[in-house]
Amino acid sequence: GCSCVVYSSSDRPQGGTFISPCYPHRYPSNIDCLLYTFIGQPDEIVKLTFHHFNIRRVRPDCVGGDFLKVFLHLETTGVSEYTPWSDVLCGDLRDIPQVLYSSRSTLILELHTQGPPSNATGFFGNFRFIDRRLFETDGVLIPGTMCDLEFVSSQSKRLYGRFYSPQYPSSYPKNIRCSYLFRARLKERIRLFFEEIALQNGDLSCLNRADLIRVHDGTDSGAPTIAVLCNQGAKVEVLSTGSDLYVEFVANSKWPGQGFKATFQFQPLDDAPHSEPDKVIPGAVTGNPNYSVIGPAVGATSKYITLCRRFIIPLNQ
Repeated sequence: GCSCVVYSSSDRPQGGTFISPCYPHRYPSNIDCLLYTFIGQPDEIVKLTFHHFNIRRVRPDCVGGDFLKVFLHLETTGVSEYTPWSDVLCGDLRDIPQVLYSSRSTLILELHTQGPPSNATGFFGNFRFIDRRLFETDGVLIPGTMCDLEFVSSQSKRLYGRFYSPQYPSSYPKNIRCSYLFRARLKERIRLFFEEIALQNGDLSCLNRADLIRVHDGTDSGAPTIAVLCNQGAKVEVLSTGSDLYVEFVANSKWPGQGFKATFQFQPLDDAPHSEPDKVIPGAVTGNPNYSVIGPAVGATSKYITLCRRFIIPLNQ
């Protein structure tokens, strides 16, 4: 079985720190299985930030030798040998995602080390519990679908809101296809603003990317495509020519990214920009061009681990 250290929101609602055994000294070489379990309230997610990371790399894929398994998408507070993991980490801080988010209330790290001894010093980081409602999408789920959402303008609703990739700010699932349909009223257009995009990295062309965002100037995927977004970007703005806009998010990569966060606004035609050089024209896109653009323009419980002969370090400081 595994040794376990539990960090609970009930005991430490403000979060705290976590460290590898013996940190900042080198970690032991015979840790068979040590679990770091972070448990929030049902309406919380877990955020981990690594400030130091140094785990000896034995294999390029980190599976074997010394490694840290990451479980981000757990439905229970435990794991077994059959539980699918989200990532396996080793190497230095520059080799890993320095910030991790769970998609539900539990996040688990699983540490393994095996000889020979090395000078690697392990890791140090902070954890926080965050209200998951901060990342709720304002659209309505279309019945019978997993992640197809509809956003309809009406006098009884505000004319703006937010939408996210599934499980944001955690990584999105593999092998999914989601849609976001925006339906404005007569004499309105739709303005989208992608604040952050973090999909699977690749070359600048989106033609062969497994993960991408397509924006169509109409009600479905048969409408003209005005933008195809992939890789990473920020501050991307899209404006429809008419009263409908359809966004497709497709993810087929082996190692998904964090996804995207964006805002929408139903905008009266009178407020639509015209020829100002710093504005978005209808059917056009502006923003960081790290992707293809197509179109007109274009609580921690206090526990101790005694794996060190000379050092006894509290894992929660």
